[in-house]
This record gives sequence, structure tokens and C-alpha cells, in this order.
Amino acid sequence: MELRTIWDRYKNRGLVLFGGLALVLVPMIGYFSAQATQPKQVTFSLDGESRTVATKADTVEEFLAERQIAVTEKDFVQPAPQTKLKSGALITLHTVWSIPVRIDGQTKVIQTRSRDVAGALKDGGIALGEKDRTEPALTAALTKDATITVKRIVEKMVDEEERVTYQEIRKNDPALEKGKTKVLQEGQEGKAIAHYKLVTEDGKEISRELVSREVLTPKKDRVVAMGTAVAMRSEGASERVLVASAGMVSRGGKVFRPKKVLNGVTLTAYSPAGGGKHPSSPGYGRTATGVKAQPGHTIAVDPRVIPYGWWVYIEGVGYRRAEDTGGAMRGGKIDVFVSTESEAVRFGRKRNKTVYVIGPQKP
Repeated sequence: MELRTIWDRYKNRGLVLFGGLALVLVPMIGYFSAQATQPKQVTFSLDGESRTVATKADTVEEFLAERQIAVTEKDFVQPAPQTKLKSGALITLHTVWSIPVRIDGQTKVIQTRSRDVAGALKDGGIALGEKDRTEPALTAALTKDATITVKRIVEKMVDEEERVTYQEIRKNDPALEKGKTKVLQEGQEGKAIAHYKLVTEDGKEISRELVSREVLTPKKDRVVAMGTAVAMRSEGASERVLVASAGMVSRGGKVFRPKKVLNGVTLTAYSPAGGGKHPSSPGYGRTATGVKAQPGHTIAVDPRVIPYGWWVYIEGVGYRRAEDTGGAMRGGKIDVFVSTESEAVRFGRKRNKTVYVIGPQKP
């Protein structure tokens, strides 16, 4: 009787304790069950763009499947796909982009997770030269639909043979009639080697800079004389005398400035026998100045008009020197010395000649 009473007493107490525990556990189980079914708040970073999203996924892999994102072995995901998710978790996914690269005349598609030009080229194994440039620039950020262009820049030295063109140099010549020319020196081209710094872009020349030039054969300029003398014809004369604009006179390639010009001069001729002296006489053929008269050289003049020893140019006769005189030599009259009397007769009398008085020095 006592044993049953004790059992019943403890039995009733157990029921009371179990009931109390049930009252505590059931709400807790319900709370945790409810918590397990609530969406989690996680941060999702996709190719550098982050946002907070709600998910009921238990793992990273379920989270990506929930958003229908297929991950390849080349993509980068963190944490690992099997990682359990908790609210506040950060999921990072970098996908591989296919970026076209135009280079060396062709297009190459590279796979890269880099998000700038330099990193993409490195991932594609594309090496750049020191002078190469890219579009966009190496530091530029990429977009998924971007295209990279590589410009190959090459600098090199090139040598080119060049022709050196001669020039024509013109010089005024008072000894040449105005309007006429005379080539004094023919022109000849020269040769040179030019050293250039050449810059090409993808094989096409974009700049050229002359560094130095080496002359192989010097050029020879063409030299042309340009006549400046004005042609004059004296009355009754049979030849022309060129008179330069500056008062210079040109005759036979010689140019001089006359002291004065005598117009309307009458010319006669005389010989050694014309002086009336015998050939054996010491004075035979001698002039008033004591020198021996010479054909083609000596003339007799009026020394008041043409001083002794002065040179003249006689139109139609040429250059002569005043070395003699005579009783008939007055004013505008000149006697020209010739070799024989017969020559003097043939010379006769010539009127209206122009005589240029030059001076003591022959041009």
C-alpha cells in the first residue's frame, strides 16, 4: 500500500515536469522553425557591382542556382559553392569576359577576369612594345562589350639617296647687251644621303624627321650673265657700241667709263713717209712725244682735246693711244697711223665718228 502511494506520487510529479518542459520547448521549436524558413539578407557582388538581396538558399551554390547563374571553372566565386549561408554574408563572383583585341591586322578574342585594359592584355598573353599604344588606354576600365585595339608603333632609322637640285644664279653683266644672256657655268645636280628617323603605326608611316644629311656629290649652280648694256648706234657708223646704264661703255668684252665722248670727229690716216723724212733720218717714224709710231696703236691728236698718252676708243677703228700731233690736228680731227702710204690713201677721210676718251690706262 505504501509502495503504490509513493509511485503514484512520483508519477504525478513527472507528468507535471514533462508538461512544463513541453510548454517551454514547443514555442522554441516553433521559433527556430520559423527562423529557418525566413529569407536571409546577403550582399552579392557580381563583377564589381554589389547589392543586398534576400534568399532562402542554404548554400552559395543554391544561391547562384536560385538566380540561374551558371559558374564555369574560369570564373571566380567566394566563398566556395558548398559554404553554408548566413544573413549578412558576402558573396563575390567574378565572371570571365570575352574581349576582342584588334592587333597586327587580325582580331583575337581573349578570356579575362580583369576589368582594365592592361590586365586583360596580360591575361591574353599579349605583349606590348615600348612605343605601342592601346585604345582605350592601358589604365582604362573595361565594359563587358568593350573592344581593345593595339597600335604597333615602330621607330627606326632609314637612309635615302637624294638628288640635290641646282639653282640658276643670274648676274648682271654691263659688258653684255640688255636682253641677251650668256651661260657662264652649266648646272649639275648633286647627290646626298639623308638619314631619317621614321615612325610607323601598324606598318604605315606617320612621321619622318631628318636627322642629318651627308653630301656625296656637291651640286654646281648654273650661272647666267644677264646683259644690262644699252645698244647705241652713232650716225654713219657701221658698228654698235654698248653703253651701260651707269655711264659705262663696253666694247670687245672690255668695259670702261669714258672721260668724255667726242661726236662728229673726222678721221684721216698717215704713214712714216707722210712726215716727209727720209727713212735713214733719226726722226723717221718718230712721234711728237719721241716714241716710235706703231700701226694699230698710234694716233695724232690735238693735245688740247686729247692729252698725250691717253687711250681712246674710235668707232670703227678700235683702241688707240694719243702719241703724236701735227699742224692739221685741230679740235675734232684725228690722224690714224698706218704702215704704208698706200694704206693711208685707202683709209681716206671718215667723218662723223664717235670717239670715247678713256684716260691714261687702257681697259
